[in-house]
Amino acid sequence: MTANSTPSVRFATGTTVTDFDWYRRWLDAAEGAGFEMLTTGDSQSLWADPFVILGVAAQHTTRPRLGLTVSNPCTRHPAVVASSLVALQQVSGGRMVYGFSSGDSALRNIGVPPADVATLSEFGRTVKGLCAGETVEYKGHDLVLRWGHHPTPVWMAAEGPRTQHLAGQIADGVVLSNALDAEVLSLARANIAAGAASVGRSIDDIEIWCMAAMCPAPSEAEGIARLRFLLAGTANHVYRFHTDGKGLPDEHRDAIAELQRRYDSSAHATPARAEANARLVEDLGLVDFLARRSVIAGPVERRIERIRECVDAGATNLILSQFVDDQIGFMDEFAAEIRPAFG
Repeated sequence: MTANSTPSVRFATGTTVTDFDWYRRWLDAAEGAGFEMLTTGDSQSLWADPFVILGVAAQHTTRPRLGLTVSNPCTRHPAVVASSLVALQQVSGGRMVYGFSSGDSALRNIGVPPADVATLSEFGRTVKGLCAGETVEYKGHDLVLRWGHHPTPVWMAAEGPRTQHLAGQIADGVVLSNALDAEVLSLARANIAAGAASVGRSIDDIEIWCMAAMCPAPSEAEGIARLRFLLAGTANHVYRFHTDGKGLPDEHRDAIAELQRRYDSSAHATPARAEANARLVEDLGLVDFLARRSVIAGPVERRIERIRECVDAGATNLILSQFVDDQIGFMDEFAAEIRPAFG
């Protein structure tokens, strides 16, 4: 890509909800800003139920896709999930995508262990089959939705070789965290491609989206500093089971292990209560390393330049998380200053 060329990038964004009057205003701004997809997460102890959130979004918007990025198999039965998704497909005109993973803050906050790979495989195949109108055996029982069906793309958040391989086998899309770095993204793509090839699929048929925390600030360093709490949460999530095959340099392994021991999940993705997590990455010397893999920060010009760097690394589908005080203003600025630079 030359310096003056316009890269092809798709942008999504998401938020969590505790106030639905505010959320309706957020949806107006997000759709008006031209985002291709709007997302929310699933962590019942920290914010409102995602299926309620997406039901509001389905009725309040007309154009963008709507995504749950992501849920888990441990707090939701696949038949309940599929029934909700089919209903949301009707309300939204078929704009839904459903993502799941092993479970993080939703489970930590209620003392439930995360799902293993076998559970992820069974759950994903079951949800996908039920939405498509199939009868699916799950844990020894035949499940079917008798009231309706609507095929729904099933995505996975996948951070390691085993889950990325599984995603290549069963998922229509993959959400990657900590993957704005060319080496990490290349490792992930190779794992996904191998999984796809093992069942006669192609990676070209799988959407790959990278999470990117965007923070407007007078300088890149100041923007990164404001997101230290998020760097801690992302690292805790990405490396919580193991560090192998994830492009983690040896010099950071001890610091990541210490972060995991001290991370406070009750303040996950909650800036107002996450100062201890923010200090944690600073004390452990992880700020710059983690920011290179997950953050787009600074003034408009630097953020545009940084997006181009991400595209050069292979990240052409970006989910921009909005950990800023004024999310409406963030999206207005995005529409006026950043979106036009990318077609």
